[in-house]
Amino acid sequence: MLPVYTEVKPNPLQNANLCSRVFFWWLNPLFKIGHKRRLEEDDMYSVLPKDRSKELGDELQRYWEEELSRAQKVPREPSLTKAIIRCYWKSYVILGFFTLLEEGTKVVQPLFLGKIINYFENYDPTDSVASQNVYIYATVLTTCTLLLAVLHHLYFYHVQCAGMRLRVAACHMINVKALRLNHTAMAKTTVGQIVNLLSNDVNKFDQVTVFLHFLWAGPLQAVAVTVLLWREIGISCLAGMAVLIILLPLQSCVGKLFSSFRSKTATFTDVRIRTMNEVITGIRIIKMYAWEKPFADLITDLRRKEISKILRSSYLRGMNLASFFVASKIIVFVTFTAYVLLGNKITASRVFVAVTLYGAVRLTVTLFFPSAIEKVSEALVTIRRVQNFLLLDEVTQGDYQLPSDSETIVHVQDFTAFWDKVSETPTLKDLSFTVRPGELLAVVGPVGAGKSSLLAAVLRELPPSQGLVTVNGKVAYVAQQPWVFPGTVRSNILFGKKYEKERYEKVVKACALKKDFEILEDGDLTLIGDRGATLSGGQKARVSLARAVYHDADIYLLDDPLSAVDAEVGRHLFQQCICQTLHEKITILVTHQLQYLKAASQILILKDGKMVQKGTYTEFLKSGVDFGSLLKKENEEAEQASVSGSPKLRHRTFSESSIWSQQSSRPSLKEGAPESQAVENVQVAVAEESRSEGKIGLKAYKNYFIAGAHWFTIILLILVNIVAQLSYILQDWWLSYWANQQSAGNVTANGQGNVTKELSLDWYLGIYSGLTVSTVIFGIARSLLVFYVLVNSSQTLHNKMFESILRAPVLFFDRNPIGRILNRFSKDIGHMDDLLPLTFLDFMQTFLQVIGVVGVAVAVIPWIAIPLVPLAIIFIVLRRYFLETSRDVKRLESTTRSPVFSHLSSSLQGLWTIRAYRAEERFQELFDAHQDLHSEAWFLFLTTSRWFAVRLDAICAIFVTVVAFGSLILANTLDAGQVGLALSYALTLMGMFQWCVRQSAEVENMMISVERVMEYTNLEKEAPWEYEKRPPPAWPHEGVIVFDNVNFTYSLDGPLVLKHLTALIKSREKVGIVGRTGAGKSSLISALFRLSEPEGKIWIDKILTTEIGLHDLRKKMSIIPQEPVLFTGTMRKNLDPFNEHTDEELWNALTEVQLKEAIEDLPGKMDTELAESGSNFSVGQRQLVCLARAILRKNRILIIDEATANVDLRTDELIQKKIREKFAHCTVLTIAHRLNTIIDSDKIMVLDSGRLKEYDEPYVLLQNKDSLFYKMVQQLGKAEAAALTETAKQVYFKRNYPDVTQNGHMVVNASNGQPSTFTIFETAL
Repeated sequence: MLPVYTEVKPNPLQNANLCSRVFFWWLNPLFKIGHKRRLEEDDMYSVLPKDRSKELGDELQRYWEEELSRAQKVPREPSLTKAIIRCYWKSYVILGFFTLLEEGTKVVQPLFLGKIINYFENYDPTDSVASQNVYIYATVLTTCTLLLAVLHHLYFYHVQCAGMRLRVAACHMINVKALRLNHTAMAKTTVGQIVNLLSNDVNKFDQVTVFLHFLWAGPLQAVAVTVLLWREIGISCLAGMAVLIILLPLQSCVGKLFSSFRSKTATFTDVRIRTMNEVITGIRIIKMYAWEKPFADLITDLRRKEISKILRSSYLRGMNLASFFVASKIIVFVTFTAYVLLGNKITASRVFVAVTLYGAVRLTVTLFFPSAIEKVSEALVTIRRVQNFLLLDEVTQGDYQLPSDSETIVHVQDFTAFWDKVSETPTLKDLSFTVRPGELLAVVGPVGAGKSSLLAAVLRELPPSQGLVTVNGKVAYVAQQPWVFPGTVRSNILFGKKYEKERYEKVVKACALKKDFEILEDGDLTLIGDRGATLSGGQKARVSLARAVYHDADIYLLDDPLSAVDAEVGRHLFQQCICQTLHEKITILVTHQLQYLKAASQILILKDGKMVQKGTYTEFLKSGVDFGSLLKKENEEAEQASVSGSPKLRHRTFSESSIWSQQSSRPSLKEGAPESQAVENVQVAVAEESRSEGKIGLKAYKNYFIAGAHWFTIILLILVNIVAQLSYILQDWWLSYWANQQSAGNVTANGQGNVTKELSLDWYLGIYSGLTVSTVIFGIARSLLVFYVLVNSSQTLHNKMFESILRAPVLFFDRNPIGRILNRFSKDIGHMDDLLPLTFLDFMQTFLQVIGVVGVAVAVIPWIAIPLVPLAIIFIVLRRYFLETSRDVKRLESTTRSPVFSHLSSSLQGLWTIRAYRAEERFQELFDAHQDLHSEAWFLFLTTSRWFAVRLDAICAIFVTVVAFGSLILANTLDAGQVGLALSYALTLMGMFQWCVRQSAEVENMMISVERVMEYTNLEKEAPWEYEKRPPPAWPHEGVIVFDNVNFTYSLDGPLVLKHLTALIKSREKVGIVGRTGAGKSSLISALFRLSEPEGKIWIDKILTTEIGLHDLRKKMSIIPQEPVLFTGTMRKNLDPFNEHTDEELWNALTEVQLKEAIEDLPGKMDTELAESGSNFSVGQRQLVCLARAILRKNRILIIDEATANVDLRTDELIQKKIREKFAHCTVLTIAHRLNTIIDSDKIMVLDSGRLKEYDEPYVLLQNKDSLFYKMVQQLGKAEAAALTETAKQVYFKRNYPDVTQNGHMVVNASNGQPSTFTIFETAL
């Protein structure tokens, strides 16, 4: 729980001098480090004191509180916007001067350009005054350029910082608020929404500050430019301005259209990613059912729809970019056509002044001004959302402090409360009870009786509508969904208390965590959460309990901590921890484990929020209360718990607090006591994700393009690009040529009296129009082509990747977490669909323009090529040098960002716990520390990019200077048009060159996505789905399974999970498989299904499983999986994805599993779309659907994997009964947690750490007191063990000595068939 920064590097900006600040020299040491090695978090400079999260947040909070009190005086709605403006207006207005200066400079520049060109038009070598003046003009021009370079970046840096401050302050306020929300506020918002505020909404603040000033600077500049143009070329300037003004609404229309396409695409993308998520989550099931094909079709179909939408919006985008590219051409064309048609003569100075002025205003009016409007409206929406959040209800701070004289006590009297004010029925009604120190109050009752709400009342999270709650003493609370926050295990237990070794050891021992710490790699210093290990449900529960015990409070509220752990650990916790360690404290225990009630000093039975009975265990026994019946709800389908039923029955109960974390953590169902490995088959280490560093090879680009189109198309694309750029330049060149001819005509005519030679207007104007039209056409054609090729290649790569994922072995999915695979399908494919083509096109356009500019300059003054070479070298070195560091900075920025979100969401999940322990302050500090760490990275991200940009613009400024003075020195060989062309082009280089470089870096960054997708297109494949050799259609019709010396491991280098397993399972035999967690029960199934290739031989009816295709093998065995998986889609698709069965068969199967009524109630019956992964069915119902699937498949071999570990008893009995009826003629293997389900099997297989220890009939095994199976049965307690032994005995005698039992003859048959199967076994060996 320590704040994140320990050793801080002071920020060099604090004592940097002016020069260093302007040119960002103070960053040089960082770049040196980045050049030598990878940057780490310790290399980042600490945040400037004024940018600390706490300071910024408190400042804005102050203004917001003032605003709240103002709003109360005049009853009006408080406005966050006002608070923000009051807080930041001063510092922001100052930046406005920068904007004014910069935009002013841009407008003044063209005037000096005009003067220089004028000098060339009236060139007279003898006029020394003119030549002196022109040098002065050139100096001013280049100074302006340099000034722009420096000013622009300083301004940008400061406005981005302003945005960052606003964002950080808003986040701080959101977090402060989140820790104070009460339950009514919680009902109005969700964790997702709050995290979304933090991750998406506030990012708008970063952008809005950049453009805000253009709201006034834009129109102002437009006016100034119009005035200047009017002076130059008179009324025809209005024609050009008109085109500009028409382009604005056109662009915004395209933008609107685009966003409507966007939202349609987004819905398709969401569906595709959701389906992908299900496919990857349920990949084991899909492989076991051999359902890959229907899913492949489904995804391909979704993807096709999505791509068609994406192509449309991409074409729109392409048009938009192209329009931006050709807009300036059209404007100039319209202006000069009007100018010439009005009978004026074209001169070079006028042409190029107009061109440059339009260039200056075009960016502001078509790009900055519209984005300013857009960003401001977005920001206002964000502010409104944040404000609504800040106005939600807060908790009233109660105090549990002990008055010195009074004793610790919990006293509740006539308590009534509602979670939801609207509902008529109270959550709790007329409760009264008192608990004193040393007492244990057990609260029991069916699901939804209000047990957790009772604890909430004591915690003051549930305000009373009447009655009173007195709580004296410090409170510790263990939530039903155990809560841990990102950090070390130790910090989770200490929770801000001092570490005292002895006490800590005692607590760890009491909570049975000792063994777990030995398994974790760093013991209790193992990181959990974000970037660390994951704990299983039971471990989390024990850590939460340990936190409470270590806290040494007076009052303990324990919300069912025992149901997440298995029986043995549960007993240890109850005896060691609850009865011994806490015996002097007040303890209120909510529980479902009825065997512990004996120890309670009072028992409180709740039902529907009312108290049914209160008293001690002995009183209850006297009055003859049957606990089991008390726990049942009136309606039948509720879960039931029987007194004799084994404690392994897991109950999921939902309540306010647990709805929260329902999505976030699925408690693991296999909780092995001694080795808590969450799920046994994840012994595969999760490999670190490969992060590509350094350059991206040309090969990636080549593959990327070839995926999208044929060679021919690509060559065409290159040609179209070249032609578009040429016509772009020719159009300007033709203007300058025309102006030169005009002035040449004037001069010659002057010799013979003042007659101006008329140029043929039609000829010049005609060619000019032709060039303009071709520029427009080729510009548009090129952008559409680029999008067509790139979106297609994204489509192709997606399909290849998906195909390759479906054929990957299960091991791949164990090694790579779902998130990582999904990321490829969501983020990386998203980049390739959306951002990459756009960025690529943008880069190509600007790159060609830069080449064009340089080409024109060299063509006019060949000497320029000489200084160009060193400039180019400097640029290339600089870019490489910069990218080394900037990549790391970008990486650090994204890695330091996620802890901010995960911290917030984990605090929201543990809200009650944090408040119960009074830890709000500390969590706020932690949040600020995370924020500051992210600010450090963000600050570097801003400054490093500015550092680079200043240097790039300096290169451009040098280039402009060279062109300007170069043309003056060679004045006698040049005409005005050429100089105008070269200089006006050189001036456009300023912003464009660095944009080009930035886009090139962006393209490279996004190509990483392409590389990552390509990496997944050639994964190792599992065995083919079908071989030449197909098994006979009726196979397997006996269902004999032979394991012959089978070794099995999940990965080549992994440990053996099954060792030398040899066994024979006869036809129609029912075999139970038991063993501790990690004994290899599930691995046996994996070997049978060939989820990974086993060594040794497995025969099914004389056919070796390794010799046939996977689909042929897997389709012939049915499985009822451990986690019932339903897929989004219709019920029909879930039962029968291949449409192989009739409706009648489907309904029959549903009737068998008693789901018919449930499905008939749905609006579309079997064709109703299920919610995401079938979450509108209970776990029990989903399990029944899996059973229905098995019934439909009519296979001879059925495998049941712990299907009953989380189903209530009724469903369990139903499943067992159905299996006995429907699958009497099949071979059935059952992996069991609860022994009562398999005690009547024909044989029992006991596995221990991958070896087959015992394999015989249950009764025979129970006779041997040393057998593992006997020990397992005895662990259940005396009564249970006796009952099981009795059942086993009956079954044994019924089978082997059939008296006059009904199904005697059937059993005899089976034993008659024995010898023949034995012979198979002999030959197999």
